Amino acid sequence: MNRLTGGGGSFLASPYVYHIAKNANAVSVRNYASLPPSSSPSSDSPGTLGAIIGVIAEKLGIGELATGGLQLAVIGGALAGFRYFGGYFLEFLKKKTIVTADFDSRDESYSWILNWLSEQPYSHRTSRFSVSTSILRAGQRLPGEGLDANLPPVYFLPAPGMHFFTYKKRLVWMTRERPGTSSPAAAVTNSNAMLERIQISTFGQSRALLQNLVYEAQRKFIDRDKSRTVVFAADQYGAWRRTRSRLKRPLSTIVIPENVKIKMVEDAKDFLSQEHWYSDRGIPYRRGYLLFGTPGSGKTSFVYSLAGELGLNIYVVNLSNKSMTDDTLNELVSDTPSRCILLLEDIDAAFNQRVKGDTTSANNITFSGLLNAIDGVAAQEGRILCMTTNHIERLDDALIRPGRIDVRVHFGNATRRQAHELFTKFYPNLPEQSDLPSLFAAKIPEDLFSMAHLQGFLMGHKQRPAEAVKCVDDWIASHKQGKADGTTESEAEDAALPTQIVKDL
Repeated sequence: MNRLTGGGGSFLASPYVYHIAKNANAVSVRNYASLPPSSSPSSDSPGTLGAIIGVIAEKLGIGELATGGLQLAVIGGALAGFRYFGGYFLEFLKKKTIVTADFDSRDESYSWILNWLSEQPYSHRTSRFSVSTSILRAGQRLPGEGLDANLPPVYFLPAPGMHFFTYKKRLVWMTRERPGTSSPAAAVTNSNAMLERIQISTFGQSRALLQNLVYEAQRKFIDRDKSRTVVFAADQYGAWRRTRSRLKRPLSTIVIPENVKIKMVEDAKDFLSQEHWYSDRGIPYRRGYLLFGTPGSGKTSFVYSLAGELGLNIYVVNLSNKSMTDDTLNELVSDTPSRCILLLEDIDAAFNQRVKGDTTSANNITFSGLLNAIDGVAAQEGRILCMTTNHIERLDDALIRPGRIDVRVHFGNATRRQAHELFTKFYPNLPEQSDLPSLFAAKIPEDLFSMAHLQGFLMGHKQRPAEAVKCVDDWIASHKQGKADGTTESEAEDAALPTQIVKDL
């Protein structure tokens, strides 16, 4: 071997290089494997991270173990930095190249997307699919593809996970997930429905494609409801939940005086078409109706028929709910759409323990909280408020004053004219010259039975009109005997005036 001498010691050229460092007290010898000239630690331009760290370690005078730890620390820090900044870079890249629409099962739009997905060819050919009898958030069922009309509808949907399909010749992928499934309590919504989330994505920077998809899904869903009245109910958490939909009920099936129906419908249509008139005069764009009278006289049925005639959905608030508070009620009312019917049924029941001048109620809603929700600052514009009650005398004047209630309509027990009309609607196939409707009406005492009471009797003779006329005398006698004994139904005991409109429309 060749020995080289230098100022601080000597070196062997091969096969190992020995570096001898001297100080006043000791001599240390370090053994390095020979390196290529370009990678030598003594090179002016080290070529590897390890060589660089070795040079730094020499300069600092630290041992081999510390040098290895320093190497690991530097490498780990570099990897962590790459992951940290790489994540930001990937997220930035996704934002610039991918558009995503997010749908939550707690929102109505989720029902639109599920309905849209159920009609896509991909949902019928994918090998990973879920089967559902409901596509709506609150379990409301619409006619599906069942094999039997008596069976529940069946919907085929992509199963949770990622799915790829095309929309308008563009690649689209959907992710359906149920977050929080490890915690059952966290994965359930307030309506006891499983919480789900759907994300639909595509490449590009424009939102136009996904917006068109959403609009298409919305139109398809609304088209299914064109012949139906959709009912939303309030839950105890201050959110609206779609509960059911029913076929629109024609006003002709509501047996009340024709002039009442005509004037009410005309008044509501006039209100809905006069938004600018209200705005120009600084008048709150709201309308309030109070329907009061005998139980079973058709108050709620009329509200449903009115909603169908106007093409509006109904939002029902149960004021007797013990968990309902002023804040919850105010949030609910402010979250209603601008064009809808807000229905407060049996308004007297919510404050049946309240006397005039008192500010408490049988539940957690205060009277001032109710008034503020109806026409406070947060009250929605454009909505029609309908309140029903069996006992108008129990309502505070402040609740039904003009401005809050614009129209009052009384619904009483059946007149003979109404009994005649109900009979003809129950048996539409009777010959025109039949005298059965007149015979039936002549036997019905004025203002004794509610319309629901008469309908209940006729339901027992659905296909036998002559038998209904024959049996009605015994039915009336039984009712009168029961009334004398004090055992009749409350709705038959509470006599009322004939149905009439109280406020001149």
